[in-house]
Amino acid sequence: MKIVISFNRKRHSLFRSFSCALTLCILLLSALNSSYAQQEVPILNYGIDVNGQVQLEVNSSTDHYYVLKVKHHIDSTFEVYSSITLGDSGTTIISEPLGNYPLEHYQVLEYPINLPADLDGDGLDDVAEYNNIPRESPINAAPSIDIYDGLVALHNLKTFSDLAVLQENVQWSPYLNGKEFLKFIILDFNSPNPKIYFINTNRYALHIDFATFLGVSHVGPDVVKGHIIYHPTVLSNNGTLGTLAFNYTNNESMPFAIVQKTQELLAGNMPFLENNFSYYVNQSNEADYYTEIELYQNSRVPALFESDVYAGVDYWGLNQTESYGFFRHIVSDEVPNPKDIVLYETIPNSLPRTSGIITSEIQTPLSHVNLRAIQDKIPNAFIRDPLENDTIASLLGNYVYFKADQSDFILRKATLEEVNEWYINSRPQTEQDPPLNLDYTTIKPLSDITFDMFDGFGAKCTNVATMRNFGFPQGTIPNGFGVPFYFYQEFMKYNDFFDEIDLIIHDPDFVSDRTTRDEMLKIFRRKIKDAAVPNWMLDELSVMQNAFPEGISIRCRSSTNNEDLPGFSGAGLYTSKTQHPDEGHISKSLKQVYAGLWNLEAFEEREFHKVNHFLTSMGMLCHPNYEDEKVNGVGVSADPIYHTDNTFYLNSQAESELITNPTADARPEEILLNQASDGEDQSYIVIGYSSLVDDDSLLMSEEHLALLTDYLTVIHNRFRKLYKAENNATFAMDIEYKITSEDQLIIKQARPWISYVPQQTAPNGSINLDRFTLFPNPATEFINVNCDACNLNTIRVSDIRGKLILQKEINTSTNNTYLILSGLAPGTYVISGFRNQTLLSSQLFLKR
Repeated sequence: MKIVISFNRKRHSLFRSFSCALTLCILLLSALNSSYAQQEVPILNYGIDVNGQVQLEVNSSTDHYYVLKVKHHIDSTFEVYSSITLGDSGTTIISEPLGNYPLEHYQVLEYPINLPADLDGDGLDDVAEYNNIPRESPINAAPSIDIYDGLVALHNLKTFSDLAVLQENVQWSPYLNGKEFLKFIILDFNSPNPKIYFINTNRYALHIDFATFLGVSHVGPDVVKGHIIYHPTVLSNNGTLGTLAFNYTNNESMPFAIVQKTQELLAGNMPFLENNFSYYVNQSNEADYYTEIELYQNSRVPALFESDVYAGVDYWGLNQTESYGFFRHIVSDEVPNPKDIVLYETIPNSLPRTSGIITSEIQTPLSHVNLRAIQDKIPNAFIRDPLENDTIASLLGNYVYFKADQSDFILRKATLEEVNEWYINSRPQTEQDPPLNLDYTTIKPLSDITFDMFDGFGAKCTNVATMRNFGFPQGTIPNGFGVPFYFYQEFMKYNDFFDEIDLIIHDPDFVSDRTTRDEMLKIFRRKIKDAAVPNWMLDELSVMQNAFPEGISIRCRSSTNNEDLPGFSGAGLYTSKTQHPDEGHISKSLKQVYAGLWNLEAFEEREFHKVNHFLTSMGMLCHPNYEDEKVNGVGVSADPIYHTDNTFYLNSQAESELITNPTADARPEEILLNQASDGEDQSYIVIGYSSLVDDDSLLMSEEHLALLTDYLTVIHNRFRKLYKAENNATFAMDIEYKITSEDQLIIKQARPWISYVPQQTAPNGSINLDRFTLFPNPATEFINVNCDACNLNTIRVSDIRGKLILQKEINTSTNNTYLILSGLAPGTYVISGFRNQTLLSSQLFLKR
């Protein structure tokens, strides 16, 4: 049926009058509804329940719903929507998720259900949104999203758990370890209608990922983001066990006004709360909290301190593995031996190789003690008041077996035979000879040194020389010279030092006593520094020194054949020196660098790994020294910390403050760079700001970050080919960079990242990596490992840092192996297959 409306001028006038009247009626009804909605409902009774929540009684009917508004100060206006309640017949009790205010702080408004308002201004009425919680919320302007991505409200603890993750080792925030937590983001924070999102953290590991899904920026003055953490064993503000707490990304400290508003916005959309919602104060933020302590004390924002959370923790197995050793209580400046299992009452500033660690002072997973334990594959645990435990105290001074589990530990007597067997099995089975080529007998400019000369100059030197051919702007890669291993070997022979060190390392006291070992090596290093240098060597060094511009300092950097290698970085083992213009002949710095080969830590690492001390040699990379730099940093052409995809990881610090050995109060800047492809904008996410810079500002410009993205891409791709690691998921490059006082970006070093495991070839032939397949990938509960005709006998699952998670021995006649992975947390893992000495590996992405 088709309806045609036609009218003449007279009829048009009548129609217009009717239309205006109808519009006027609609406006009047709307005005009446708006006017009615502003009518305050008297509060008949005021009470407080056992949880400390307010109980307000009002006259009510089932045709209405009731909005509770709150003001924080008696002289302020009612502006916070705290809760919505559907009316009962007769009277209704109205409450809210947070703790109580006095009566004067509350206002109750009544709205008809058949003419509902739109409190959050999102175009949807309150009743419709109320009935669709948690996908919609009447006091949250955020539009509905699927639970696959997140929610705009949490109506019970189960919903929280559905979106939360629980991880045992959260690299960037140790206080999240072993706790359920989810991420939140609030957009338009300072507007009248903020948008609150509770993120499905199983799907979006970073706020930037969720913001990208929404199509918005994750940073800005109107964006607030953080975590909500569940602490099941902590007393809440209502006096019962179990509390939820919120904090901000990067452990940022926010002003009280932002904290208070964040609490209200989150709690208003978590109606299941029972006055058990706190602001989590990290140890680093306590000082800021106390500067506004009076505001907190006069508010209803309870604080949960990180120190209080751990106050009830009596045990924490930080690195869960087992070992054998001699159990010692280390006090003062005592030095342990490699076969000792040590008990410290305080966390030591430095820790040599040991067989196991117990501290009575709480650690975190990223403490230097635990990182050393992970590197050395030894157990490490915090145990409260260990000397009050009779079992622990009685075993001191004995050989013991120590196992750190997740929730408990085992400590028992062991025999010397068990200790020696474990120690032997934890070391390589055969002596290792570092690569040494003495055919390169002269100092060479970097322009004449190629990648394959690493066995003559050291990988540090050859990698820098190689990068000079990557097409970077002039000055990006240092220019200079390489001093070959041949010089070191000839220097040692000239002074009969090889014979002397042979006597030293076989001295019984040197072998048995670490303090004696340290002292004997110090004496030997002094001899190296004072030794004579052959005349021919002095002449060549003079030519090199004179080739540098007059008056500049020369950086003389260690470049050994026992560092910067695939599978062994040796980072930090050796020292470099700077030759200043007034210090005479450069042989002075050369001998200082040579002496560094014989420091205690380097010697013991080589000894443990059975590296041949006499073939270990020192080369030297020499280039102009950079002074007064603005920024120095370390970057990785992957994300080994948070395991995000398609990102590069940067750690930077202001000026010359060290990244590798920072002072206690110097926290570096952390950034994830997105690996930009052609035609895409380059972007980044700030994980944490430098503690040495005010106002949370970045150390580098947008231009420098863009350059680092480009340079890391080139470095990764070019070295991946040079190392023949195109199909190796563990490959990444680790670089060191600086921003000079002239604002130039310098790449001063590149080496394979420590977790890179080179593919090896079995003596009886190679294996095609393409036949080593995983499916499904990404996986959820299981994985099939297939390698046709590979005859593998072992399958191992490791995390991205190389920690062994799971190992399965298999029948070599089986091509397909089925592994159950349901017990593993979501993340990135490396699946490796072994046949004798052959290693094949592939990356697995595990999700939930």
